[in-house]
Amino acid sequence: MVGVDFVSPTNSQIISCRKNGIVQVWSAETAAQLSSLQLGSEVSTIACCQSSRSAFIGLSSGQLVVLDLNTPESPRIIFEDRIHHGSILHIAFDMSGKLLFTGSDDGHVIILDTRASNKFKCLGHIDVKGQVTGIASLHQLKIEKEWCYLAISSVCDNSSVISHAKLPVDLHLQPKEAFDDDTFHMDPKFISRADCQLDFLASSVAMVNPNIMVTVDVTKKNVVILNLNSGKLTVTDRANGHLLKGGSVVISPHGKWIGSYSGDGQIIFRSIEDAQNSVSIPCHSHFLGGTSFLKFANDGQQVLSCGKDGVIALWKWNYDSLVTEEKATVLGAVDASRGRYASLLGLRKEQDAVLQNMPALSALKCQEKTWLAKVEAGVQELKDKTFEPQIEELRKSISELRATVLGMIETNENVDGIEQLKRHEFTLDVDERQRILNEGDDEIESIKESVELENLAMLFLKELIKKECWDGMEVVGHSLVLFSGDLEVSNFSIKKRTDREREEVERVLTLYAHEKLEVDEVEYAPKPKDDEGEHEEEQEISASLYGSHAKKFYGNSIQHSQFNLHSNQRKRDQIELIKHTIGHLKNTFNKEFTEVYLSKKQEIARVAERTDRIKQILKDLKSEDNVDIPAFKQIEMPESFLIVEDSEIKFDKYLTPEEQAAQVEKRRLEAERKRLEEADNARERALDTMMHGKLEIRPEDELQKDLEKPEFMLAKAESQWSEDEHKIAKEFEKKEKHLMEEREKYRKALEAELKKLQTANSEGMNSFDEKLNKLFKLKIEYQKTINQEELKIVRLARSVYQQEYLEDCDSDLLKPLDEFKQMKLRTQDEVAEIKRSIDKLRDEHEIVLQEDRAIEKQFKKDFVDLDAFTLDILIKLYKRRPKLMKQKPQNSESTSRSSNPFYVKVEDPDKLFLEAMAELDSDIHKPEILEVEIWERFIDARKIKVESELKVKHHSQKIQDLNSYLQRKLEEDEAVKNKIEKTFQHLNDLRDKKLKFLMNLEIQLLLKQGQVEVDPGVFSTKFDNALLIHRSVIEDLNSQIVTLGEGKVSAMIDCKDYYKNIHLLEWEHEKMHMEAEDLNSKTRDVQTLRVTKELQVFLFEENNAQRMQKEIQTLEKTIKLNENMHQRKSLDKKRILDRLNRLIKEKELECAILDAELKELAVSLVERQQIQEACVADLIPAADQRMKDIVARRKLVDLAKSQSQEVAVLRAEVERLRMKTFPALVQHN
Repeated sequence: MVGVDFVSPTNSQIISCRKNGIVQVWSAETAAQLSSLQLGSEVSTIACCQSSRSAFIGLSSGQLVVLDLNTPESPRIIFEDRIHHGSILHIAFDMSGKLLFTGSDDGHVIILDTRASNKFKCLGHIDVKGQVTGIASLHQLKIEKEWCYLAISSVCDNSSVISHAKLPVDLHLQPKEAFDDDTFHMDPKFISRADCQLDFLASSVAMVNPNIMVTVDVTKKNVVILNLNSGKLTVTDRANGHLLKGGSVVISPHGKWIGSYSGDGQIIFRSIEDAQNSVSIPCHSHFLGGTSFLKFANDGQQVLSCGKDGVIALWKWNYDSLVTEEKATVLGAVDASRGRYASLLGLRKEQDAVLQNMPALSALKCQEKTWLAKVEAGVQELKDKTFEPQIEELRKSISELRATVLGMIETNENVDGIEQLKRHEFTLDVDERQRILNEGDDEIESIKESVELENLAMLFLKELIKKECWDGMEVVGHSLVLFSGDLEVSNFSIKKRTDREREEVERVLTLYAHEKLEVDEVEYAPKPKDDEGEHEEEQEISASLYGSHAKKFYGNSIQHSQFNLHSNQRKRDQIELIKHTIGHLKNTFNKEFTEVYLSKKQEIARVAERTDRIKQILKDLKSEDNVDIPAFKQIEMPESFLIVEDSEIKFDKYLTPEEQAAQVEKRRLEAERKRLEEADNARERALDTMMHGKLEIRPEDELQKDLEKPEFMLAKAESQWSEDEHKIAKEFEKKEKHLMEEREKYRKALEAELKKLQTANSEGMNSFDEKLNKLFKLKIEYQKTINQEELKIVRLARSVYQQEYLEDCDSDLLKPLDEFKQMKLRTQDEVAEIKRSIDKLRDEHEIVLQEDRAIEKQFKKDFVDLDAFTLDILIKLYKRRPKLMKQKPQNSESTSRSSNPFYVKVEDPDKLFLEAMAELDSDIHKPEILEVEIWERFIDARKIKVESELKVKHHSQKIQDLNSYLQRKLEEDEAVKNKIEKTFQHLNDLRDKKLKFLMNLEIQLLLKQGQVEVDPGVFSTKFDNALLIHRSVIEDLNSQIVTLGEGKVSAMIDCKDYYKNIHLLEWEHEKMHMEAEDLNSKTRDVQTLRVTKELQVFLFEENNAQRMQKEIQTLEKTIKLNENMHQRKSLDKKRILDRLNRLIKEKELECAILDAELKELAVSLVERQQIQEACVADLIPAADQRMKDIVARRKLVDLAKSQSQEVAVLRAEVERLRMKTFPALVQHN
C-alpha cells in the first residue's frame, strides 16, 4: 500500500492504491470492497479532492491521473497528463479546494487547478533544489480568504531547506506580473517566497498556522516545531519521535493535533500545545516496512493508515475519558473544521456535475514530454519565430565558413606530405580546443582515480567477504538443483570454532560426563520393583519433554533436563550442549548431502559419456537434433563466485602502448608460423594422399561411402551394352543392394542404441531427482529440529539475561539500603543529643523563672513603706513595657543577603527593647507624686526585672528553636525510616520475584496439531494466560458439555411445546374474539337493513320455501331449454365446419393437380419457346397472335370454372336453406 484517503464528502468510502497499480474502493462501515481498477502502471501516491468526488493519483512515470468517484462501484479515468520527469512523490490540496500542489525529484513543484470545469489546468510552477520531501498548505478562511500559504521541504546535498510562500487562491485570474517568465514560473517577490536552511535533515513538513511549522529530524528521530520570524526559522520545541529514522508528520484539519508515522509501524499522536505528551499506537509490522501513509478525516474524527504490510487501518477518536471542558474544546474544534468543509458544498455540487459529464478514458497513454517541457518548447518556438531572420543569416554565414574550411582541408590532403598541414592546425579556436583537451584529460584522470579507488574498495570488500564467508567456514554452503525442476536443496554452512569455543565445549562435555556418571551410580543402586517402574516412567516422560526431535536424529544427544536448569551457569552449559547438538545435526545432514552431491557428480559424468555417444549416433544418422549435456549450475559451485571469468567482463581490457606493441608483434609471429607450416607440410600431404587424412578407418565410415558406377553405365545406354558389361552391371547392382541392406541394419542398430542411451540418461537423472526430493524432505525435518533447538537457546539466553537483571536490581537496592541505615543511625544519635540539650535547657529555664518571680516579690517588699495608691502606680509602671513593631524573622544574614536582593539589615530586637526602656526611664514618664530618690530606686528595680525577663525570653527562644530543630530531625528520621521500609519492601518483592523465577522454569514442549486451543493474535500467539491441561481433563469436560448440551436441547424442546400450546390458546382466543366481532357486525347490519318490497314479500310470505322451490323449478326449465338450444346450434356449427373442411381438402387437391399441370405446362412452354425460336422470323407475329388467343382462352376457361364452382356452392346453400325452412315429404311405396 502506497496511499489511502477518504472519499469526500461523507467519508463512508475509502480509496486505496497499491504500488502495482491496483486502485480499490472500500466501504468504511463494512470493510467490503466496492470496486477495483487496474491502472497498468506503478503508483507512487494518492489524494482525494475536497471540492469534488474525485481522486488524484501520482504515478512513478510522472503522470497525474484523475478518477471520477461519483459512482464508487465503477470508478472512471477522466484525465491524465504527465507533469513531472520523475515519480510524483507528494500531492497536497489547498483547503479552499481550488489548488493542487505536486512534488517530485526533478526540482519543480507544479500548481494545478483542481476544478474539472477548468479541465485540471496547470497554473504555474515553483523551482526547488533537490528532491521534494514534503508539501503543506494552509488556508485561513475567516482571516485571509483570498490567499493561501505553502510550505515545501526539500533535500539537496544532505541538507534540508524549507521554502515558505503565499499564493492567491484564484491563481488563474492573476495577471502576468505574478510570473517572472513565459513558462509560468512564480515570481518570488509576488508570492513572498522565503527559503530557510535547516541545520538538520528534515523528512517532511506540516503547517499549523502561517508562522508555525512541524517537521521530523531524521538523524535525532525527533518531532521538531519551528517558528518563522522575519524569514528565518527557529526551533521552539523538540519531542521524542519514532524508533527508526525517517517518517512524516500530518496536522489534523482543526489544527490541534500532530500525527506522525514511520517505518517502525507506530502511529504517534500529540497535541500542538503539549508536544511532549504523546499517544503511541502499534499499527503495522516494522518487519515489512512499517507505516507508509497517514490521513485525518475532514472533521478530524477518524484516522486512516496503511502500511507496506498491505494492511489498511481505520481509527476513531474516543472522548469518553475526557472531562466536560476538554471534551467541549475538542468538539468545538471538530465543529469548526466541519463548518469550513461545509462551505465547499456549492463548489462540490458544481464540480461533481461536470465530472459526471466528462468522457472516460479507456487506457493511459505514454507521454514523452511533460507539461513544463511543452510550455518551454512553445516559448522557444515563439522566440525562434521572432528572431528567424537573424538566425537564418547566422546559419548561412556558418555554412559558408564551414564550406571554406572543408575546401581547405580537401586541398591540403591532395598536396605532398611535406607540404600538408596537420588537422589541428585548421582549428579556428585554438584556446577552446586546448580547453576541451585539457578537460578530457582531467576527466580521464579523475575517472582512473575513481575506478582505482572503487576497485581497491571492491578488493577489500572481497577479502572481507572471503574471510568471513569462505575462509572462516568449516563447511561452505552448497546447493543442489534437480535435473528437471527448480527445487533447490542446500546444506548447512558451519563456521569454524575458535580455540576458546572448543575449550568451552570440552569443559561442558567433561562436566556432563562426570554428572552422568554420578547419576548412573545412584540409579544402579538396588531398588524395589515399584521404584524401577517409576524410574522407567520418568525416563519416558523426560524423553517426551525433551523439547525437540533431536533424539530422533541424534540418539546420543547430551543435554540437561529442562527441569534442572535453575542456575545461570547451568543454563549457559545447557546452551553449549545445545550448540553441540545442533553442530552434530548439521554435520549428519551434511554427510547425506555430500553423498547426494557425489552421486550427482558421478551421474553427470555418466550422462556426459553417454551424450558424447548420442551425438556421434545422431551425426551418423544425419539428424540435426541438439543434445544438451547436464552440468553443475553456478549456485552448485560456490567457489565459482570467487573467480571472475573473462566472459563476465563486458569491456575491453585497457592496454598501454607498450602492451599493444607487444601484442601486435605476437600476432605477427603467430601468422608467420602458420604461413610457414602451410607452405609445404610433408606429413599432412602424405596422410591425405595415402589415407585420406585419417589415421584410423572406421567401419561406419566405409558404409557411408557410395559405390562408383562403371563408366559404361554412365556413357552408354542399356541397349548398347555388351554381355560382359551386362554381367558387370548385374554384379554392381548386387553390391549396391547388399550395401543398402548393411546401411539399414546399421541404422536400426544405431536407433536401438540411441534409445537405450536416452533411456539410461533419463532413468539416471530421474533417480537422482528422487534422491534429491528425499533429501529435501530430510532437510525440512533437520531444519525443524534445529529451529526447535535454537528456540531453546533463545529462551535460555533470555532467562539468563532476566536472572542477571534481577541480581543487578538486587545489588542496586542493597547499596542505598546501607546508606539509609547509616543515615538512620546518625539521625537517631542527633535526636538523642537534642533531647538531652532540651532537658538541660528546661531545668535552667525553671531556675530563671523562679528567680524572676523572686525579683517580682522582692519589688513589693522593697516599696512596702509607700502608701497603697503610690504602690499601685509603681506596680503599673513596673509592669509597663514599650510596644515595638514586629519584624519577620530572618534565618541568617548570609542567607538573607544571598536570597533577597533588597535585603536591609534588621537591628537586634533586644537592643531596640532596651532603648525603648531607657526612654521610659527618663524623667518625662516620672509621676509627679514620686520623689527622685524613689524614682531612681524604682528604675534600678525595673532594670533588674527587665534583664530577668530578657533572660527568661532567651531561654524560651532557645527551647523553642531546639524543639523545632528536634521536629525536623524527627521528620528526617521518619522519612529515612519510610525509605528503608520501602526499600526493604522492594527488595523483598524482588527476591520473591527472583525466587519464583528460579522455581518457575520455562519449559519448551512439543504439542501435536489440534492440542493448542489459544486464539492466535494479530502478529503472534500470546500464551501469557494459557494453561497446560491433561488430555483426559479436556475429554471429560467435552463429555460434560455434550451431556449438558443434550439436556439444554431437551429443555428447549419442552419450552417450545409449552410455548406452542400458549400460542394455540392465544390463536383460539383471537378466533373467538373475531367471531364475536363478526356477530356484532351482523347484528348491526340487521338493525340498519332497509326493508324493500322483496324483503316484505319474503317476510310476509308464510311458505317461503314453496315459493323458492317454484322459482328454482322455473329457472331449471329455463336452463334446460337454453342447453337444448345451445346443443342444436353447436351441432349446426359443427356440420358447417365439417363441410368447410371437406371443401378445403378438395380445393387443396385441386391445387395440387393444378400445380402438377402448371409444371407440365411450364415444361411444354419452354419447349414451345425453343421451337418458336427455331422457326422463321416472319412466322413470329402469327405465333404471337396464336399464343395470345390461347392465353385468353385459358383465362376464360379458368374464369368459367370458377364461376361454375361458385354457382354450385350457391345452389347447394339455397338447397340447404330450403330444406331447413320447409319440411320434407317422404313418399312410401
